[in-house]
Amino acid sequence: MGTKNSRYDALDGLRGVAAIAVMMSHFTQEAFKNAYVAVDLFFMLSGFVIAHSYGTRLLGGMTAIEYIKRRVMRLYPMLLISLLIGLPVLIGARMLSLSTYPMPSVISATIHNLFFTPYIGHLGNANMAIPGAVATADFTIGEIFPVNPPAWSLFFEMAASIAFVIIVRLSRSTMFKIIVVSGLMFLITGALTSFESRGHSIVDFSQGWAGNRMDGGFYRVSFGFVVGVLLYNLKSTGVDLRIMDALKQALRNSYGLYIVALAMFLFPMSLRGVYPAFIIFCVAPCLVMVGAKLSCASTFEAKTAQFLGWLSYPVYLLHFPIGRAVFMLFGKPNEPATVPIVVACAVTLVSAILLTRFVEEPIRAFLTKRLVPRPATPLVTPSAMTADQKAG
Repeated sequence: MGTKNSRYDALDGLRGVAAIAVMMSHFTQEAFKNAYVAVDLFFMLSGFVIAHSYGTRLLGGMTAIEYIKRRVMRLYPMLLISLLIGLPVLIGARMLSLSTYPMPSVISATIHNLFFTPYIGHLGNANMAIPGAVATADFTIGEIFPVNPPAWSLFFEMAASIAFVIIVRLSRSTMFKIIVVSGLMFLITGALTSFESRGHSIVDFSQGWAGNRMDGGFYRVSFGFVVGVLLYNLKSTGVDLRIMDALKQALRNSYGLYIVALAMFLFPMSLRGVYPAFIIFCVAPCLVMVGAKLSCASTFEAKTAQFLGWLSYPVYLLHFPIGRAVFMLFGKPNEPATVPIVVACAVTLVSAILLTRFVEEPIRAFLTKRLVPRPATPLVTPSAMTADQKAG
Protein backbone atom coordinates (compact mmCIF):
# COMPACT_ATOMS: atom_id res chain seq x y z
CA MET A 1 0.00 0.00 0.00
CA GLY A 2 2.74 2.43 -0.87
CA THR A 3 5.60 3.79 1.13
CA LYS A 4 5.60 6.37 3.88
CA ASN A 5 8.20 8.76 2.60
CA SER A 6 5.96 11.73 1.89
CA ARG A 7 3.96 13.98 4.18
CA TYR A 8 0.39 15.05 3.67
CA ASP A 9 0.64 18.49 5.23
CA ALA A 10 -2.65 19.75 3.80
CA LEU A 11 -4.48 16.85 5.43
CA ASP A 12 -2.80 17.68 8.75
CA GLY A 13 -4.07 21.23 8.47
CA LEU A 14 -7.54 20.02 7.50
CA ARG A 15 -7.67 17.89 10.64
CA GLY A 16 -6.73 20.91 12.74
CA VAL A 17 -9.43 23.09 11.18
CA ALA A 18 -11.99 20.35 11.81
CA ALA A 19 -10.96 20.04 15.47
CA ILE A 20 -11.29 23.80 15.97
CA ALA A 21 -14.75 23.71 14.35
CA VAL A 22 -15.84 20.97 16.79
CA MET A 23 -14.56 23.08 19.68
CA MET A 24 -16.46 26.14 18.48
CA SER A 25 -19.66 24.15 17.97
CA HIS A 26 -19.59 23.00 21.59
CA PHE A 27 -18.75 26.45 22.95
CA THR A 28 -21.17 28.52 20.91
CA GLN A 29 -24.10 26.08 20.59
CA GLU A 30 -25.22 28.17 17.63
CA ALA A 31 -22.44 28.52 15.05
CA PHE A 32 -20.87 25.50 13.36
CA LYS A 33 -24.12 23.54 13.67
CA ASN A 34 -22.91 20.94 11.19
CA ALA A 35 -19.46 20.56 12.76
CA TYR A 36 -20.38 17.09 14.00
CA VAL A 37 -19.67 15.78 10.49
CA ALA A 38 -16.04 16.63 11.28
CA VAL A 39 -15.96 13.30 13.14
CA ASP A 40 -16.76 11.49 9.89
CA LEU A 41 -13.94 13.42 8.26
CA PHE A 42 -11.65 12.41 11.16
CA PHE A 43 -12.47 8.75 10.58
CA MET A 44 -11.66 9.05 6.87
CA LEU A 45 -8.41 10.88 7.59
CA SER A 46 -7.48 8.21 10.14
CA GLY A 47 -8.05 5.44 7.63
CA PHE A 48 -5.98 7.27 5.02
CA VAL A 49 -3.12 8.18 7.34
CA ILE A 50 -2.95 4.81 9.10
CA ALA A 51 -2.85 3.06 5.73
CA HIS A 52 -0.02 5.42 4.76
CA SER A 53 1.93 4.96 7.98
CA TYR A 54 1.39 1.29 8.78
CA GLY A 55 0.03 -0.46 5.67
CA THR A 56 3.37 -1.42 4.18
CA ARG A 57 4.87 -2.29 7.54
CA LEU A 58 2.04 -4.64 8.48
CA LEU A 59 2.22 -6.31 5.08
CA GLY A 60 5.99 -6.46 5.39
CA GLY A 61 6.35 -8.10 8.76
CA MET A 62 5.34 -5.75 11.59
CA THR A 63 3.41 -7.78 14.14
CA ALA A 64 -0.13 -6.89 15.05
CA ILE A 65 0.92 -6.53 18.70
CA GLU A 66 3.61 -3.99 17.86
CA TYR A 67 1.21 -2.03 15.69
CA ILE A 68 -1.54 -1.97 18.33
CA LYS A 69 0.99 -0.88 20.97
CA ARG A 70 1.91 2.06 18.79
CA ARG A 71 -1.72 3.04 18.29
CA VAL A 72 -2.48 2.83 22.02
CA MET A 73 0.59 4.92 22.84
CA ARG A 74 -0.46 7.49 20.28
CA LEU A 75 -4.04 7.80 21.53
CA TYR A 76 -3.98 7.03 25.24
CA PRO A 77 -1.75 9.65 26.97
CA MET A 78 -3.83 12.65 25.90
CA LEU A 79 -7.04 10.76 26.63
CA LEU A 80 -5.75 10.11 30.16
CA ILE A 81 -4.83 13.78 30.58
CA SER A 82 -8.29 14.88 29.44
CA LEU A 83 -10.01 12.47 31.85
CA LEU A 84 -7.88 13.69 34.76
CA ILE A 85 -8.95 17.24 33.94
CA GLY A 86 -12.55 16.34 33.29
CA LEU A 87 -13.19 14.25 36.42
CA PRO A 88 -12.98 17.02 39.04
CA VAL A 89 -14.84 19.36 36.68
CA LEU A 90 -17.77 16.97 36.31
CA ILE A 91 -17.77 16.32 40.06
CA GLY A 92 -18.00 20.08 40.55
CA ALA A 93 -20.86 20.29 38.07
CA ARG A 94 -22.66 17.55 39.97
CA MET A 95 -22.17 19.34 43.30
CA LEU A 96 -23.62 22.51 41.76
CA SER A 97 -26.60 20.55 40.38
CA LEU A 98 -25.48 21.28 36.83
CA SER A 99 -25.31 17.62 35.91
CA THR A 100 -27.70 14.74 36.57
CA TYR A 101 -24.92 12.14 36.81
CA PRO A 102 -24.85 10.77 40.37
CA MET A 103 -21.43 10.43 41.96
CA PRO A 104 -21.23 6.61 41.76
CA SER A 105 -21.97 6.85 38.03
CA VAL A 106 -19.26 9.49 37.56
CA ILE A 107 -16.69 7.23 39.24
CA SER A 108 -17.83 4.11 37.41
CA ALA A 109 -17.87 5.92 34.05
CA THR A 110 -14.36 7.28 34.58
CA ILE A 111 -12.97 3.83 35.38
CA HIS A 112 -14.66 2.42 32.28
CA ASN A 113 -13.25 5.21 30.12
CA LEU A 114 -9.73 4.78 31.53
CA PHE A 115 -9.73 1.39 29.81
CA PHE A 116 -10.89 2.84 26.47
CA THR A 117 -14.31 1.30 27.04
CA PRO A 118 -17.67 3.10 26.84
CA TYR A 119 -19.96 3.64 29.81
CA ILE A 120 -23.60 2.87 29.10
CA GLY A 121 -25.02 2.91 32.63
CA HIS A 122 -26.73 6.05 33.88
CA LEU A 123 -28.61 8.01 31.21
CA GLY A 124 -27.86 11.44 32.60
CA ASN A 125 -27.05 14.76 31.03
CA ALA A 126 -23.58 16.16 31.71
CA ASN A 127 -23.90 19.22 29.38
CA MET A 128 -21.64 22.30 29.38
CA ALA A 129 -22.58 23.21 32.99
CA ILE A 130 -23.78 26.81 32.84
CA PRO A 131 -24.67 28.14 36.32
CA GLY A 132 -28.37 28.77 36.76
CA ALA A 133 -29.37 26.36 34.03
CA VAL A 134 -31.73 23.58 35.09
CA ALA A 135 -30.13 20.14 34.93
CA THR A 136 -32.93 17.70 34.18
CA ALA A 137 -32.62 14.00 33.49
CA ASP A 138 -32.80 13.40 29.77
CA PHE A 139 -33.24 9.73 29.09
CA THR A 140 -32.38 10.11 25.43
CA ILE A 141 -28.91 11.30 26.44
CA GLY A 142 -26.28 9.12 28.05
CA GLU A 143 -22.76 10.05 27.01
CA ILE A 144 -20.52 7.00 26.83
CA PHE A 145 -17.62 9.24 27.95
CA PRO A 146 -19.40 11.60 30.38
CA VAL A 147 -16.21 13.04 31.88
CA ASN A 148 -15.17 14.12 28.38
CA PRO A 149 -18.06 13.57 25.92
CA PRO A 150 -16.12 14.14 22.64
CA ALA A 151 -13.78 11.27 23.60
CA TRP A 152 -16.51 8.85 22.48
CA SER A 153 -14.91 8.77 19.04
CA LEU A 154 -11.66 7.44 20.56
CA PHE A 155 -13.37 4.16 21.42
CA PHE A 156 -14.45 3.71 17.81
CA GLU A 157 -11.10 4.99 16.54
CA MET A 158 -9.34 2.30 18.57
CA ALA A 159 -11.74 -0.37 17.33
CA ALA A 160 -11.05 0.67 13.73
CA SER A 161 -7.30 0.73 14.37
CA ILE A 162 -7.41 -2.87 15.58
CA ALA A 163 -9.60 -3.90 12.65
CA PHE A 164 -7.02 -2.38 10.27
CA VAL A 165 -4.85 -5.46 10.83
CA ILE A 166 -7.46 -7.28 8.75
CA ILE A 167 -8.63 -4.43 6.54
CA VAL A 168 -5.13 -3.83 5.16
CA ARG A 169 -5.19 -7.30 3.59
CA LEU A 170 -8.57 -6.94 1.90
CA SER A 171 -9.10 -6.39 -1.80
CA ARG A 172 -10.63 -3.20 -3.12
CA SER A 173 -13.83 -5.00 -4.01
CA THR A 174 -14.20 -6.27 -0.45
CA MET A 175 -13.52 -2.82 0.97
CA PHE A 176 -16.13 -1.37 -1.36
CA LYS A 177 -18.70 -3.90 -0.16
CA ILE A 178 -17.95 -2.98 3.47
CA ILE A 179 -18.39 0.68 2.61
CA VAL A 180 -21.75 0.09 0.91
CA VAL A 181 -23.15 -2.09 3.69
CA SER A 182 -21.93 0.09 6.55
CA GLY A 183 -23.13 3.21 4.73
CA LEU A 184 -26.61 1.76 4.34
CA MET A 185 -26.72 0.69 7.98
CA PHE A 186 -25.49 4.14 8.99
CA LEU A 187 -28.46 5.62 7.14
CA ILE A 188 -30.91 3.13 8.67
CA THR A 189 -29.76 3.63 12.26
CA GLY A 190 -29.79 7.39 11.73
CA ALA A 191 -33.38 7.20 10.48
CA LEU A 192 -34.40 5.04 13.46
CA THR A 193 -32.77 7.46 15.89
CA SER A 194 -34.59 10.37 14.28
CA PHE A 195 -37.89 8.49 14.42
CA GLU A 196 -37.40 7.63 18.10
CA SER A 197 -36.46 11.16 19.15
CA ARG A 198 -38.90 12.84 16.68
CA GLY A 199 -36.27 15.34 15.67
CA HIS A 200 -36.43 17.73 12.73
CA SER A 201 -34.23 15.58 10.50
CA ILE A 202 -35.28 12.55 8.54
CA VAL A 203 -31.88 11.00 9.32
CA ASP A 204 -29.83 11.78 12.44
CA PHE A 205 -26.19 11.19 11.52
CA SER A 206 -24.90 12.09 14.99
CA GLN A 207 -24.31 8.47 15.93
CA GLY A 208 -21.98 6.81 18.43
CA TRP A 209 -21.68 9.31 21.28
CA ALA A 210 -24.50 7.99 23.47
CA GLY A 211 -25.61 4.61 24.74
CA ASN A 212 -28.68 4.50 22.53
CA ARG A 213 -26.55 5.31 19.47
CA MET A 214 -23.77 2.76 19.94
CA ASP A 215 -24.67 0.54 17.00
CA GLY A 216 -24.81 3.54 14.71
CA GLY A 217 -21.31 4.48 15.87
CA PHE A 218 -19.90 1.18 14.61
CA TYR A 219 -21.48 1.68 11.19
CA ARG A 220 -20.28 5.28 11.17
CA VAL A 221 -16.64 4.47 11.86
CA SER A 222 -16.71 1.43 9.57
CA PHE A 223 -17.88 3.57 6.67
CA GLY A 224 -15.49 6.48 7.25
CA PHE A 225 -12.39 4.51 8.16
CA VAL A 226 -12.63 2.02 5.28
CA VAL A 227 -13.33 4.89 2.86
CA GLY A 228 -10.04 6.43 4.01
CA VAL A 229 -8.13 3.18 3.57
CA LEU A 230 -9.61 2.64 0.10
CA LEU A 231 -8.78 6.20 -0.95
CA TYR A 232 -5.16 5.67 0.07
CA ASN A 233 -5.12 2.34 -1.76
CA LEU A 234 -6.36 4.04 -4.93
CA LYS A 235 -3.86 6.87 -4.65
CA SER A 236 -0.85 4.73 -3.81
CA THR A 237 -1.48 2.40 -6.74
CA GLY A 238 -1.71 5.21 -9.26
CA VAL A 239 -5.46 5.42 -9.82
CA ASP A 240 -6.10 8.96 -11.03
CA LEU A 241 -9.48 10.67 -10.91
CA ARG A 242 -9.70 13.69 -13.21
CA ILE A 243 -12.35 15.40 -11.13
CA MET A 244 -9.88 15.51 -8.23
CA ASP A 245 -7.34 17.31 -10.40
CA ALA A 246 -10.03 19.82 -11.36
CA LEU A 247 -10.91 20.39 -7.71
CA LYS A 248 -7.24 20.75 -6.85
CA GLN A 249 -6.86 23.49 -9.46
CA ALA A 250 -9.96 25.24 -8.09
CA LEU A 251 -8.71 25.23 -4.50
CA ARG A 252 -5.12 26.12 -5.50
CA ASN A 253 -3.58 25.54 -2.04
CA SER A 254 -4.25 24.26 1.47
CA TYR A 255 -5.89 27.53 2.49
CA GLY A 256 -8.60 26.96 -0.08
CA LEU A 257 -9.14 23.51 1.44
CA TYR A 258 -9.55 25.02 4.90
CA ILE A 259 -12.01 27.65 3.66
CA VAL A 260 -14.19 24.99 2.04
CA ALA A 261 -14.13 22.94 5.25
CA LEU A 262 -15.09 25.93 7.40
CA ALA A 263 -17.94 26.83 5.06
CA MET A 264 -19.08 23.23 5.21
CA PHE A 265 -19.18 23.24 9.02
CA LEU A 266 -20.78 26.70 9.23
CA PHE A 267 -23.73 25.84 7.00
CA PRO A 268 -26.65 26.62 9.32
CA MET A 269 -29.21 24.00 8.30
CA SER A 270 -29.57 20.25 8.14
CA LEU A 271 -32.23 20.26 5.38
CA ARG A 272 -33.88 17.28 7.08
CA GLY A 273 -30.67 15.26 6.94
CA VAL A 274 -29.94 15.81 3.25
CA TYR A 275 -27.07 18.24 3.87
CA PRO A 276 -25.02 16.06 6.28
CA ALA A 277 -25.65 13.06 4.01
CA PHE A 278 -24.20 15.00 1.07
CA ILE A 279 -21.17 16.02 3.14
CA ILE A 280 -20.46 12.58 4.59
CA PHE A 281 -20.97 10.52 1.45
CA CYS A 282 -19.72 12.95 -1.20
CA VAL A 283 -17.84 16.02 -0.01
CA ALA A 284 -15.67 14.58 2.78
CA PRO A 285 -14.09 11.83 0.61
CA CYS A 286 -13.35 14.46 -2.04
CA LEU A 287 -11.68 16.72 0.53
CA VAL A 288 -9.43 13.85 1.62
CA MET A 289 -8.41 13.02 -1.94
CA VAL A 290 -7.88 16.63 -2.96
CA GLY A 291 -5.97 17.36 0.26
CA ALA A 292 -3.70 14.41 -0.47
CA LYS A 293 -2.88 15.95 -3.84
CA LEU A 294 -2.22 19.47 -2.58
CA SER A 295 1.36 20.49 -1.87
CA CYS A 296 2.23 23.44 0.34
CA ALA A 297 3.86 26.06 -1.86
CA SER A 298 5.81 27.81 0.88
CA THR A 299 7.55 26.96 4.13
CA PHE A 300 5.05 29.12 6.02
CA GLU A 301 2.10 27.26 4.50
CA ALA A 302 3.66 23.91 5.39
CA LYS A 303 4.48 25.01 8.95
CA THR A 304 0.94 26.32 9.39
CA ALA A 305 -0.51 23.01 8.24
CA GLN A 306 1.82 21.01 10.47
CA PHE A 307 1.00 23.19 13.48
CA LEU A 308 -2.73 22.79 12.91
CA GLY A 309 -2.28 19.04 12.62
CA TRP A 310 -0.14 18.95 15.77
CA LEU A 311 -2.85 20.84 17.68
CA SER A 312 -5.82 18.88 16.34
CA TYR A 313 -5.80 15.92 18.72
CA PRO A 314 -5.18 17.84 21.98
CA VAL A 315 -7.71 20.53 21.04
CA TYR A 316 -10.31 17.88 20.29
CA LEU A 317 -9.77 16.07 23.58
CA LEU A 318 -9.15 19.01 25.91
CA HIS A 319 -11.72 21.57 24.83
CA PHE A 320 -14.80 20.08 26.47
CA PRO A 321 -13.55 19.55 30.05
CA ILE A 322 -11.78 22.91 29.93
CA GLY A 323 -14.81 24.60 28.40
CA ARG A 324 -17.10 23.03 30.99
CA ALA A 325 -14.92 24.45 33.78
CA VAL A 326 -14.84 27.91 32.17
CA PHE A 327 -18.60 27.99 31.65
CA MET A 328 -19.13 26.94 35.26
CA LEU A 329 -17.08 29.95 36.37
CA PHE A 330 -18.18 32.60 33.88
CA GLY A 331 -21.35 31.39 32.19
CA LYS A 332 -24.76 32.86 32.97
CA PRO A 333 -28.10 31.62 31.66
CA ASN A 334 -29.93 33.76 29.12
CA GLU A 335 -26.95 36.09 28.69
CA PRO A 336 -24.41 36.41 25.86
CA ALA A 337 -21.62 33.89 26.29
CA THR A 338 -18.94 35.99 24.60
CA VAL A 339 -16.60 36.10 27.59
CA PRO A 340 -16.80 32.37 28.42
CA ILE A 341 -16.30 31.46 24.76
CA VAL A 342 -13.22 33.67 24.37
CA VAL A 343 -11.72 32.47 27.66
CA ALA A 344 -12.48 28.82 26.92
CA CYS A 345 -10.87 29.05 23.46
CA ALA A 346 -7.78 30.78 24.81
CA VAL A 347 -7.32 28.38 27.72
CA THR A 348 -7.89 25.37 25.48
CA LEU A 349 -5.31 26.45 22.90
CA VAL A 350 -2.67 27.36 25.50
CA SER A 351 -3.31 24.14 27.43
CA ALA A 352 -3.13 22.08 24.25
CA ILE A 353 0.27 23.52 23.37
CA LEU A 354 1.76 23.23 26.86
CA LEU A 355 0.37 19.81 27.74
CA THR A 356 1.35 18.33 24.39
CA ARG A 357 4.85 19.77 24.44
CA PHE A 358 5.75 19.15 28.07
CA VAL A 359 3.59 16.22 29.16
CA GLU A 360 2.09 14.13 26.37
CA GLU A 361 5.05 13.98 24.00
CA PRO A 362 7.57 13.09 26.74
CA ILE A 363 5.23 10.35 27.97
CA ARG A 364 4.87 8.95 24.47
CA ALA A 365 8.63 9.08 23.91
CA PHE A 366 9.24 7.24 27.18
CA LEU A 367 6.64 4.56 26.44
CA THR A 368 7.91 4.08 22.91
CA LYS A 369 11.47 3.64 24.14
CA ARG A 370 10.45 1.17 26.82
CA LEU A 371 7.72 -0.82 25.13
CA VAL A 372 8.29 -0.75 21.39
CA PRO A 373 11.63 -1.88 19.98
CA ARG A 374 12.67 -0.51 16.63
CA PRO A 375 13.78 -3.43 14.51
CA ALA A 376 14.27 -2.88 10.82
CA THR A 377 10.94 -3.75 9.22
CA PRO A 378 11.00 -4.50 5.50
CA LEU A 379 8.68 -2.42 3.39
CA VAL A 380 6.33 -3.82 0.79
CA THR A 381 5.99 -1.78 -2.37
CA PRO A 382 2.80 -1.72 -4.42
CA SER A 383 4.36 -4.18 -6.86
CA ALA A 384 4.66 -6.73 -4.05
CA MET A 385 0.91 -6.77 -3.35
CA THR A 386 -1.20 -9.63 -4.47
CA ALA A 387 -2.96 -9.54 -7.78
CA ASP A 388 -6.28 -9.55 -5.96
CA GLN A 389 -5.32 -6.42 -4.03
CA LYS A 390 -4.29 -4.66 -7.22
CA ALA A 391 -7.32 -5.59 -9.24
CA GLY A 392 -9.82 -5.53 -6.31
